[in-house]
Amino acid sequence: MRVSLCVICGNEAEHIIAMLSSFARVFDELCIVRAIGAKEADATLDMAAAWCRENGKDFRGAEYRNGYGAEKWDHVDSFARARNAAFAKATGDWIVWSDCDDLLDEAEDFRDHLRTVAPEVLMVRCPYDVRGTNKKLHRERAIRRSAFEAGRVWHHDVHENLLLLPGDKHEDWPRPVWVHAPKSVKKENRRRNLRILGQSVKETPTQYFYIHQEHLCAGNRQAAEQFGKIALSFPNLEQSFRYEALLNLAKLCGDSREAMSYALQAHAVFPWCREAYAAIILLLFEKNDGARARWWAEEMLRHKEPIGADKPWTSEAKYYGWAGYDLAARAFRLAGLDARADVLQQQFHLGKHPRISLVHATRGRTSKAVACREAWLGLAQDPTRIEHIFSVDADDKESVTMGKQFLSVVSDKRSCVAAWNLAAKKARGDLIVQLSDDWVPPIGWDAKLLSLVEDRDLQKEPIVIAVHDGHRTGPLLCMAILSRARFEQQGGELFHEGYESVFSDNEFSHRAWRDGIVIDARHLYRFEHQHPAFKKGNWDATYQHNNTKERYDAGLELFKQRNPDADSKWTTP
Repeated sequence: MRVSLCVICGNEAEHIIAMLSSFARVFDELCIVRAIGAKEADATLDMAAAWCRENGKDFRGAEYRNGYGAEKWDHVDSFARARNAAFAKATGDWIVWSDCDDLLDEAEDFRDHLRTVAPEVLMVRCPYDVRGTNKKLHRERAIRRSAFEAGRVWHHDVHENLLLLPGDKHEDWPRPVWVHAPKSVKKENRRRNLRILGQSVKETPTQYFYIHQEHLCAGNRQAAEQFGKIALSFPNLEQSFRYEALLNLAKLCGDSREAMSYALQAHAVFPWCREAYAAIILLLFEKNDGARARWWAEEMLRHKEPIGADKPWTSEAKYYGWAGYDLAARAFRLAGLDARADVLQQQFHLGKHPRISLVHATRGRTSKAVACREAWLGLAQDPTRIEHIFSVDADDKESVTMGKQFLSVVSDKRSCVAAWNLAAKKARGDLIVQLSDDWVPPIGWDAKLLSLVEDRDLQKEPIVIAVHDGHRTGPLLCMAILSRARFEQQGGELFHEGYESVFSDNEFSHRAWRDGIVIDARHLYRFEHQHPAFKKGNWDATYQHNNTKERYDAGLELFKQRNPDADSKWTTP
């Protein structure tokens, strides 16, 4: 059996070797077609050819040229046509494809399984793990070359699909897994896709859906809503697209009643799928309606992840795992059923002890705080090992109400230090991370932090981790990341209780460096602090509350009293 790996590439010199090395065990022949429009080429093809020579793989390379009207574009004009060109060069029995910024996981027995596939099965679909989105879709990945040559070719200029004919058989496999692992997210991809779609659209519902989706991803809310409604107006819009468009419109429209209408329509399309249940529950949270949110959560939990034809390609795996339990736990807390919520919380953690606790102090920013929480869980490699705890001030009634959905504590003091300390006392994780609303983590942040303390006992060894905040070059640790042992060593508090806000991090940083317990990962990992001091946000009432002159003066005086050995760098603005 011979396997061809077919790839279309742009200028991907930074990705190509990692991708080929990841797929090395499964293919015999590389068929790579460069599709870059009029852009000047980099060394991608030469690097791929050299790699193949060194690793005993056959190499077949070519160039794809854009069609009429797109000759001067600096990108491809049709991903489907370019991919068909790559497939046409294949000589293997099976054709496998990948993007240059993908990696292959769990592929040890892939070739052996391909040998056993029944002759009537023309295509195998495998999971596609799109990191940072919590989507794990099944995509066509291995196709018999005979099927491609018989007309099962790629369609759609953007978000291309290889469509089987009625009666054709395929299999869905749980592995191997294609992992989308770009080194950076290219914002120009949205401009490119919209340009291609704008030229190729032919008033088909699928194309209108994709235009809607591109505008949604680009943050063009008005255009996304407009094209979503156009797509839905076509009675022959494929059901998976209809489901996704309705769910998107439920998030986009400003009117709560209209939003609920869209969510309920989505539920009617696939009543056995959890995504619409989640949308309805989230809308009920906005109304603070715990009773109805709890009812919908109960119904959601009755449904297992669909398989086969019952599973839309837009299915979000997270709602059948950690996100489903998290949402249900929130609903039961809001309904005042804490015991049931605790059980669901344990299911969220898979019955295990959380490794990392996020202690999140917030004030006066409920929407921003919840969005921050969602981002940190969504960007984690394994959210089940993350415990998130909100800490709110008793006089902040809106935040107190918001906190009822979540693991949370209420502080009687109007101080972020008191709030962080209170949340830290409730935390169970081995690693404690101080969080506020204005921090953005990298993808897979939990794995990055835990890799720094692998094989170290966080219950016994005092450790502080230093990460880069995206701006500062000095030693100040604006985000406290510390082991359970260091927390206990500090008297069971994150920061000294005498501080209210300012200079608490100065003392934490000074003492961590002084004690020689810092793992310095500032050159490795960037957790961006979107603070107005760095022109990354507005100087709102919460920032003003935490940074008064009185708090600054009091914090400076306390720091000097408690740290007479400190260098002047810790007190210099």
